[in-house]
Amino acid sequence: MTDLQTATGTIWAVFGHRLAVEGPDGRFLADLGPEGAKGLTLTPGDTVTVTGERKPSEIKVSRLILGDGPARPIAWPAKADKPGHAPADPEAALAAARRAGYAPSGEARRKPKHFEVPATRGDAAFTLHVDLDGAVRKAEPIRSA
Repeated sequence: MTDLQTATGTIWAVFGHRLAVEGPDGRFLADLGPEGAKGLTLTPGDTVTVTGERKPSEIKVSRLILGDGPARPIAWPAKADKPGHAPADPEAALAAARRAGYAPSGEARRKPKHFEVPATRGDAAFTLHVDLDGAVRKAEPIRSA
C-alpha cells in the first residue's frame, strides 16, 4: 500500500538530492532522487511543499512546489521487474546432476541460490542441491518411510 503524504516547510539543509525540511509537524527528509533534483536550485531558507510516498526515514517526492510556484512532477526511474532470482537454467542443473553420476527423477525446483533436483544413483534416492554455476553442492539422501 502506498502512503502518500503532503508536507510543507522550510529547507534547512540540502544533501545532494535530499532536502532536510522543517515544518509545522517537525523535521523531515525529502528525497527527490538524482534525476528529480536536476535543474533545480534549492537552498536553505526556501519554502517547499512536497507530496510523495512516505517511507520510515523520508518522503520519496513525486511532486514539488517551490515557494508559491507551479507544481513540478518528480519522475523516478521505473523499477525493473525481477522475480527475486538471478537468471538460471533448470536444464543446466539437470545436466550437472547427470555429469555427477545421478539420474534426475523429476523437475529441477528453483530456490534463490540453487536448484533442488530429485535424483537417483543406484537404488538410492537423493535431493541434490545444484548451485547456479552448475556445481552439485549437496546430495541429501531421501529416507523411505
